Amino acid sequence: MILTPDVEFILKRLNEKGHRADVVGGPVRDFLRGVTPSDYDITTSATPEETKAAFSDFKTVDTGIKHGTVTLVLNSTPYEITTYRIDGEYTDSRHPDSVTFTRRIEEDLSRRDFTVNAISYNPRDGITDPFLGREDIEKRIIRAVGDPYLRFSEDALRILRALRFSSALGFEIEENTAKALVEKSCLLTEISAERIFTEWKKLLSGDGAFSVLSRFSSVLTYFLPELKSLVLPSDAALSEDFLVRQAAIFYLSCENPSESYKSAMLRLKTDSFTRDMGEKILDNVGKYKLSSFSDAGFMLKELGAEAADYTVRLEAVLGKKTKEQQAYLSEYLDRGLPYKVGDLKIDGNALRSLGLRGREIGESLDKLLSAVIFGRVKNEEAALLAYIKSN
Repeated sequence: MILTPDVEFILKRLNEKGHRADVVGGPVRDFLRGVTPSDYDITTSATPEETKAAFSDFKTVDTGIKHGTVTLVLNSTPYEITTYRIDGEYTDSRHPDSVTFTRRIEEDLSRRDFTVNAISYNPRDGITDPFLGREDIEKRIIRAVGDPYLRFSEDALRILRALRFSSALGFEIEENTAKALVEKSCLLTEISAERIFTEWKKLLSGDGAFSVLSRFSSVLTYFLPELKSLVLPSDAALSEDFLVRQAAIFYLSCENPSESYKSAMLRLKTDSFTRDMGEKILDNVGKYKLSSFSDAGFMLKELGAEAADYTVRLEAVLGKKTKEQQAYLSEYLDRGLPYKVGDLKIDGNALRSLGLRGREIGESLDKLLSAVIFGRVKNEEAALLAYIKSN
């Protein structure tokens, strides 16, 4: 496995101090899938104090020392190094009440969620794979480590992680694991809204999202009850991003899509862009025709470029706009045609010279912009002033 120079150094330094150290989980899984890892999770037999002693000549931070994690700052980059551990009892369906450090990597791997994530690697010992995760990667299977009912009872977020991995990796969920996650999905009510939304966004962004949702739609009712009558868009939506996919699902599944969407996003404590933009485009589905450049200009004037773009993309997914209609919008923008008051070749000062004041100025600029968009006047200062005088 190819490691970055920093990661190689960390593993080697810990080895030199008499400790074993491995990269574990996602990076190893990605490598075995033929994908270059984007980051590296490092775990070690060294206790947190031994880790800090091994890197006494570098900056370390006790980021999660109770659970065995020390952050090493190397070349201005933070690396989390976590001691091999055994988790204690889980009473909140999310975190272990306590952890016990261990010197054996196999015990650490046994507490992990899925076999494909319970694999470690270091240059000295090679691959350590006690739960045959490598075989499951080859078979494209998501399988819980040990008893799936226990794994999901310990940490209910693993239910959404299983769905997310299936969606993102295109892996099937093994039968017993699938049965357990459905039966334990009621535990999702114990998980924080922020954590759920993070996993939901990754799930819905995957290439296999609609396949996973069609099979496990019952799980959604515990955190998105608005989608209890789930209707999925066509696979054309898979070429779109998360926001459009999500808005399309709400449009097709809810009697009042915009209201249901707003309620769900507030409950999941999403970012304001996801909440506000999604609600806005759902409010505007079907409100604007696009059969000319003037139509495109008017839509841009009313919604702004970003919301207009999202709206027509959503409408295309829903079969309400053709590619030709979408082209009017993109070409209008490409040609730099005016759709904002700031695009006019006149401003409020010029209108004041005509005796206009306060609210009159804003109303007149809006009227001028519409006139320019619909071709009733050229976007030239003299023409615009003449138009205002005569109207």
